[in-house]
Amino acid sequence: MINLLNKTILITGAAGIAGQAAVRECLDRGFSVRAVIFNSRKLDLKNKNLEIVQTDLEIYENCLKVLDGIDVCLHFAAYIKGAKGQSDATNFSSLVRKNLTLTINMLSAVVEKKILALGFIGSSTMYPDTSDSVTEDQAFEKNPHDVYRGVGNMKRYCENVIQYYGDISKVKFGIIRTTAMYGPFDSFNDNGHVIPQLIMRASRKPKIFDVWGDGKQIRDFVYVDDAIEGLMHVLENGKSCRPYNIATGNDVSVRELAKLVTDEFDYSPEMKFDHSKPSMIPIRRISVERIRKELGWSSKVNISTGIKKTCDWYKRNIMNS
Repeated sequence: MINLLNKTILITGAAGIAGQAAVRECLDRGFSVRAVIFNSRKLDLKNKNLEIVQTDLEIYENCLKVLDGIDVCLHFAAYIKGAKGQSDATNFSSLVRKNLTLTINMLSAVVEKKILALGFIGSSTMYPDTSDSVTEDQAFEKNPHDVYRGVGNMKRYCENVIQYYGDISKVKFGIIRTTAMYGPFDSFNDNGHVIPQLIMRASRKPKIFDVWGDGKQIRDFVYVDDAIEGLMHVLENGKSCRPYNIATGNDVSVRELAKLVTDEFDYSPEMKFDHSKPSMIPIRRISVERIRKELGWSSKVNISTGIKKTCDWYKRNIMNS
C-alpha cells in the first residue's frame, strides 16, 4: 500500500477525458498537480496547486524533465480514434506507433527517475474475442477481436513492459483495464466513441436518427469519475503490477443506449440502424469480481445516471456555449 497524501502528482494527457477528471479529483484531495497537455486540447482551470505544462511526450527528454520533483505519475496521454478511426486503415500504424511511443517513454522515464508510483489505464480491447464475461487472467489468451488487433496488442505489450519494469525497479505500478469511458470533456468530434457520437447526433434532433451497426452490440460503459476513483484506489491499495478490471458489471445494448441519450433531449426519433457502418466487437462483458473481492471497490454511477450527467454537461458547455 502507498499513501498519496501530500504527494506531488504528474498527470499526462491532462486535457483529455481521463486527465480532466483526474486533475479535478487530485486537486479536490489537496494534492499538488503538474498537468501535461499537448496541442489540440486545453485545460481551462486555475488553482494554486496546479501547474500546467505544454510539451511533446514523444520526445524522451521531455518525459524526464516533467518528472522533476514528482512523486506519482498518472499516465493518460494517448492518441484516440473512435470506431470510424479504428476501422480506417490509414490510422492503423499511427494508432500503434504514437501510443507505444508515449507510453514506453513515460514508463522508462519513471523508472529512470525512481519515482514512487505510476497509474496506467489499460483496455478491454486486449481481451480475446468472446461473449463471456472476461476476467483479468484472460488478457493474454488467444488474439484480440480482429478490429482491435493493433490497439489490443499494443496494450498487451505495454503491460508486459510494466511487468518487466516492476521486476527491475521499486516503482509501484497500478494497472486498471477499463471498458469505454465516457463523461464530461469526452471527444465530441469525429474521433469520439459511441456515446459522444450519439449525444452530438441527438442534440441536432434529426428526423431519422442514424445508429452505426445493428444496435444489438452489448457493452459495459464506465463513467470517467468512477474510472479515476478506481485507479486511485488500486494505486493506493492494490498490489504492484496486478491488473484490475474497472466497469459497472452491467450490460447495455447500443439500441438501449441510443434511447437513453435521445430521452435526455426530449426527443423520440425513428431509429435507423446502418449495418454498413463500422462497428466493433459484438459483445463485450467484463468481470469486476477481482476488484470487488480483493479491494472492496465497485463503480457508483450506472449508465442512466452517467448519460444524464454527460448530456447535462454537454448542453451547458458545448451545445449552448
